[in-house]
Amino acid sequence: MTIVQQMAARCAQGFAASSTIGDTRRHARVGRAFHPFVTRLSMKVSRRFPVFCGAVLALAASAPSMAADGAYVRLGVAAEWSRDAHFRDRDCAATAPPALFGCGAGRDGRTLGARGDFGDGHAFDVAVGRRFSPMLRGELLLTHRRGFDFDGQANFLNVAGPQPVGGSLRSTALFAAGYVDLAPIGRVQPFVGAGVGLARNRVGSMRYGFPGLGANASTTVSGGSHTGFAWMAAAGVNVALDAGWSVDVAWRYTDLGRVRSDHGDATIVRSSGSFDLDIAGTRARLRTHGLSLGLRRSF
Repeated sequence: MTIVQQMAARCAQGFAASSTIGDTRRHARVGRAFHPFVTRLSMKVSRRFPVFCGAVLALAASAPSMAADGAYVRLGVAAEWSRDAHFRDRDCAATAPPALFGCGAGRDGRTLGARGDFGDGHAFDVAVGRRFSPMLRGELLLTHRRGFDFDGQANFLNVAGPQPVGGSLRSTALFAAGYVDLAPIGRVQPFVGAGVGLARNRVGSMRYGFPGLGANASTTVSGGSHTGFAWMAAAGVNVALDAGWSVDVAWRYTDLGRVRSDHGDATIVRSSGSFDLDIAGTRARLRTHGLSLGLRRSF
């Protein structure tokens, strides 16, 4: 029997013996003749005992859905959308090899680079967790993201017309996350959480198109990968099913850190022909938000 259950049992006994509490008030009149302290103490106990026990009984009623400990596993999927991203040189003043964009402002007045986003994609989650108290639990969360493709525009100088940029991306991240479970409402229990970890982001080759220079004019630079710090925050609800099964529905924001293209050969295609040129790397940030759905099994 848990502490909460023991307290609830004693409160139930106390309510059953309410006549005894009522007697306390009657005896208070007698106590005045003997000691004022006895009177004040008996009156305070008689007033606050029902309120205190009511809270204890309410907590005990929700105790089955708020187990103090226990492990769980969770499998989930998520639909996510990316935030704005800006590819720029890792070192705009690099000369060996030379920077792709260079320093200064582009033709639109903003810093040279390529601006856009990675569109929308999906994520797959695998988590192993443990509850440490009725309110607190922690988990190791592994997520894999696919289906994200960069779509943007560059702003090189002296290039007429649009400058479309594209490239594919995949990301795998591992987080140590903590959650606070709030008071349940029937079978539904709200929660909030946050986590920190590492993300490995892999971008494919990036193609920069220049239709103003020719139908097939383009520059294709190497892709690359980067592993670095990542963090996430989530808020949602857990809906209890039967026999230890439940469903998580949550909104999640994730900052997956930097995306980098490596230095290497860039293939430059113009109407006069094509050639390769060694180019320095670029970088951007990957941030997503979206809705996740998970199936949790508690033990």
